[in-house]
Amino acid sequence: MTPQWCGAIVGFGQVASQGHWPAWQRQPDFRIVAVCEPDPMRQQCARATIPSVRLYDSLEELLAREDVDFVDIATPPAMHAAQVLAAVRAGVHVLCEKPLTTSFAEFEEMQRAVRAAGVVLHTVHNWRFSEAFRALRAEMQREEFGALHAITLETLRTGCAPGAGGLWRLDAGLAGGGILVDHGWHAFYLMAELAGEPPRTISASVERQRYLDSPVEDTARCRLAFSSCVGRIHLTWAATTRRTVWHIVAEHGELRLENSRLFVRGRKRERQLELPSPAVGSHHPDWFDSVIAEFRSALRAPELTVGNIREAGLCVALLEHAYRSAEENGRTLPVQLPGV
Repeated sequence: MTPQWCGAIVGFGQVASQGHWPAWQRQPDFRIVAVCEPDPMRQQCARATIPSVRLYDSLEELLAREDVDFVDIATPPAMHAAQVLAAVRAGVHVLCEKPLTTSFAEFEEMQRAVRAAGVVLHTVHNWRFSEAFRALRAEMQREEFGALHAITLETLRTGCAPGAGGLWRLDAGLAGGGILVDHGWHAFYLMAELAGEPPRTISASVERQRYLDSPVEDTARCRLAFSSCVGRIHLTWAATTRRTVWHIVAEHGELRLENSRLFVRGRKRERQLELPSPAVGSHHPDWFDSVIAEFRSALRAPELTVGNIREAGLCVALLEHAYRSAEENGRTLPVQLPGV
């Protein structure tokens, strides 16, 4: 099949090289022709990984010299806004790693630029394609659990994941925040999907338990109030063991996921499911196949990306409100959503 869309990867760190590229390689209708990466060592990695690729030090040079249909932005979060805007204003579609941005103002500027250029902007929300989340959703649809009462999402890690440039997630200038930005973004869109609606209020606390000299938090807790249930999020890089725990309590039963084991208690029976063990790390190339499928659909029918962008806007809002709540000693704040 002749590739229908040619694109470039912006930022060739571990997420791009071990997560995005393996999935792009499997798509006959997409072709990666260029990489933007200023670091010489990562340029060497890109050349070794994709021998035919053309390399650029800056996105501006790439956009000026390459006739690409899209860019796949996989740089640290603080770079996303400027790179998204540069690509969009050049008339290029964008697939961007989370967080799309951490700022209300930047999100709204992106939306204005996207509308003016008539291009697609899509955010990587890959955790919804994890085996665990898919199994959880399938069980919720299979059983008649009734009204939801509570949703708890816990992400417990023994440290922050190192990147190609070291522990950049602890650098506020690159990461844009701590664990609330890195893991909280995923928790926000997953919880909203489980609840079936955006939250009405949020309160939060952040602290440093392991990386005491870091400018960013390594532990965060959030409480979200929905119209029909309560959501709680606990995130930490200071755990003694690595665990992912999701717990849903409903009128007629409950579901509890612990890593790769899902416990289901319905009205008529109880059972336990063993899921494929989740890979350690943040790359997940198998999940990225489904992200590309969403992006492909949006390229063919741009209206299909509205739900994704609305979800990204919710995550931006919750990040801003959570940090503000934490600064105000956990004050409960109403959630105000940006326009899409």
